[in-house]
Amino acid sequence: MPRESKSQRSRITLPPPHFAFERDALSNGFRRVAGVDEAGRGPLAGPVVAASVILPEGFDLDGVNDSKALSSARREALYGSLADRVPWAVGIASVEEIDRLNILKATHLAMRRALEALQPRPDFALVDGLAVKGLPIPHLPIVKGDCRCLSIAAASIIAKVTRDRLMRDLHACYPAYGFDRHKGYGTPEHLRALEEHGPCPAHRRSFAPVSSFEFRVPSSELSVSSSEFRVPSQPSRNSEPGTRNPRAALGAEGERRAALALQAAGYEVLERNARVSHDELDIICRHGEAWVFVEVKTRRGDGYGAPDEAVTQRKQGKLTRAALAWLEAHGIEDPEWRFDVVTVRLQNGAPPRIEIIVNAF
Repeated sequence: MPRESKSQRSRITLPPPHFAFERDALSNGFRRVAGVDEAGRGPLAGPVVAASVILPEGFDLDGVNDSKALSSARREALYGSLADRVPWAVGIASVEEIDRLNILKATHLAMRRALEALQPRPDFALVDGLAVKGLPIPHLPIVKGDCRCLSIAAASIIAKVTRDRLMRDLHACYPAYGFDRHKGYGTPEHLRALEEHGPCPAHRRSFAPVSSFEFRVPSSELSVSSSEFRVPSQPSRNSEPGTRNPRAALGAEGERRAALALQAAGYEVLERNARVSHDELDIICRHGEAWVFVEVKTRRGDGYGAPDEAVTQRKQGKLTRAALAWLEAHGIEDPEWRFDVVTVRLQNGAPPRIEIIVNAF
């Protein structure tokens, strides 16, 4: 059979995602059907992010489609519209979890977290790709679901935009790698940076070719489990332009980097520099089911001892009183809560050394 000439070929236009899968689940007695998708399985760096979204029947928002088929600007615009109009949540699996579990299991973990974080709780899920182990509710896997199912397409947009923003935050910590441009994928620019600088703590050590490079940057292992990510961190008042106090500026920079590290590790950062009576809580987070109050200690270089040593018993008492007052003011009864300490060492000409000390006191 003769081959078609270029003039004879036509472009096939796929129909946009539709609501048929959701409608079928609703007709079978399910009340709240969530679409689930992920972003970030293939990159060499950064977490994997999953999103869950519940669209009401009759939902109409022009342009919702597979996130990979949309421009960055269009994704951002649709993200804003979706976030304002429908229930959604995001689950994150950290780089440490990816390396420990493998990328498939970490992706499934992020999907489970996204569903567990969603309010109201869904009773059925439509998932992009193949079946997922460990989901808390029944689900239907849909191959190419992000371009066939409207709820999955919406979830793909939430997941992609969330992850892109996280990678831009990581770029602020590790600017030598260009995470804000390639989002951790193995582009020529990224591979050149790996050869020149070696991997940083945001890189997936179990991925080739990262595994072939020596880790020259002292890394905080961020060996913590991750939870949902929903509320962006609030800017520290000390980081406003015009801050002239060197000590305050150092503290603000440490808190900013600590918040980025916590987000990358899967913490949900709720509030920064919260004033409670006469005390201040540096960062307030959710991590799994726990409320976490984070004290940040920052040093320049290696002098003056370990940063976490500055959390004296007297300071611990003040922080405990402030945390209990915050929980009471927000009407949180019988909570699971703890204190973590994030130590930040800023060094001229080198990436910062950041360590998260879980349940520090």
